[in-house]
Amino acid sequence: MDNYLLEIIKETTDYIERNLLDTLNLDNISENVNISKFHLLRIWKGATNTGLMEYVRRRRIAISLRDLINDRNSIDFISSKYSFGCERTYNRVFKEEYNTTPAKWRRNPSPLKILDRFNADFMNCAGEGLIFFRSVTVLPAFSIAGMEHIVDVDDNMKNQTANLLGVDFFYNSRTKVINPVEKDLYIGYTLVPENFNGYTYYQPSIKIDINSIVPPEMNVKKIRPHKYGVFTYMGPHRPEEISSKTLQEIWNYVANIWMPTIQFDLKENFHFEYINYARCNKQYCECDLYYPISEL
Repeated sequence: MDNYLLEIIKETTDYIERNLLDTLNLDNISENVNISKFHLLRIWKGATNTGLMEYVRRRRIAISLRDLINDRNSIDFISSKYSFGCERTYNRVFKEEYNTTPAKWRRNPSPLKILDRFNADFMNCAGEGLIFFRSVTVLPAFSIAGMEHIVDVDDNMKNQTANLLGVDFFYNSRTKVINPVEKDLYIGYTLVPENFNGYTYYQPSIKIDINSIVPPEMNVKKIRPHKYGVFTYMGPHRPEEISSKTLQEIWNYVANIWMPTIQFDLKENFHFEYINYARCNKQYCECDLYYPISEL
C-alpha cells in the first residue's frame, strides 16, 4: 500500500476493530499507527465524518447487540465486557444511539440502524490523496462574493489557471470583504454556459450575508436551494496545491459513473468547491465538491 492517507485509515480501523473489547484511547491508537494524535483526529474525521472515540463508542454499542440477543448474561456484565464501565453508562449511550434501552430492546428486538465497520475500500486513490462520495445533501439558499473570470478549459488543465486565481483571491482579495459568514471558507464556483464552447465562468468566492460589506468590483451571486451530491478529496498537502490535475479523478468518476445514474432537474449547469481552511494545514487538506441534482 503506497497511499499514506489510505494506509493510516486502514491501520487505524484494523487496530480499533481488533481491540474493541480492550482499553482504547487516543494515545494508544495514535501510537499504534505512528502518527500524532492531532493529525490522526483530523484525517479520521475527514474520512469518516465521525470523531475517533465516537466511532469506538458506537462500534462497541453495535457489536454488543449480538450479546443482548444471543446471551443471557446480565446487562451489567455486557457493559463491562464492552468497556462502558457500568450499566448506567451503557444504558445512557445505548439510548442516545437507538432511542431505547438495552433491556427494552432485549425483550422486544426491532430493526436498528447501526454504525458498521468503516470500509476504506470505498475510497479511491488520486495521486497522493483520496477521493470518495460523501453524501446527498440539501443546502438552503446562500450568497457568495468574488471575482468572476472566464477560464479556457484546455488552458486550465495546462496552466492550472483556476487554481492560481483561487489562491490569489484567497490571499489578496478575500480580506476586502467585511463581515463574511466564515472568513476561512473558500468557495470556487464554476458555471458552465448553456452553449458550451470550451470555456467556463469561474468565481473564487467567500460566503456572505446581509451583514457583509462587499467591494464594488466583486460579483455577488445568490445560489438557490438545491439537493447536491457531495464528493470529498483529502490530500497530504496544503490546500493551495489542489488543482485540476488533483481533482481529475473525481471529475472522471462524477461524469462517467455517478451522473449517468442520476435524474437531474436543473436550470443552470454549475458546481463548486468548498474548502474550510480551518480544517487544513501544511500537511493536510480537505476539499468538498458539490454537484447539484435538483433545485428545491
